[in-house]
Amino acid sequence: MVSDSTMSDVKSDTTDCTDGRSCLLEAVAGLTAAEFEIPNVIGNWSVRDCLAHLVGWDAWMLNAFDRCRVGMPLGPLPTEREINEAAPRDWVNRPVEKLLRRLQETRAELAARAGSLTDEERQAPTIRMGEHELSVNDLIDALVDHDLEHAAQIRTWRKTRLA
Repeated sequence: MVSDSTMSDVKSDTTDCTDGRSCLLEAVAGLTAAEFEIPNVIGNWSVRDCLAHLVGWDAWMLNAFDRCRVGMPLGPLPTEREINEAAPRDWVNRPVEKLLRRLQETRAELAARAGSLTDEERQAPTIRMGEHELSVNDLIDALVDHDLEHAAQIRTWRKTRLA
């Protein structure tokens, strides 16, 4: 049995990275094309907008991972608003199937890149964001939490709105 204090020290691994995305994709499985477009599922976003938002964050994370891996600074950090507004606009006219495939591909790519690192490399705080230093594991934890948060919101919407 794992104690509560031990659980708080557990870090994500590359399996968690893809499992979080799997939970998200399960939350949208079976939705019709029209249901992906219904507004106000998450704030004023549709499911499509939410998924596009996650693609935007994945793209930023892949770029951050690559830049830090070769010792480059992250450069000017986009604001949360910039990412949240850009990605949904980018995907508004693309087929949902392509968006779902992109969600799978970007997460698999990030898991592969993180998986190529040793445990020590993933735990080292090598990514600088302002005055904070993060590890690859910290990024993976954030991605998993982000996917699970939106998966829960979509499930709640499906239970209340689509019931």
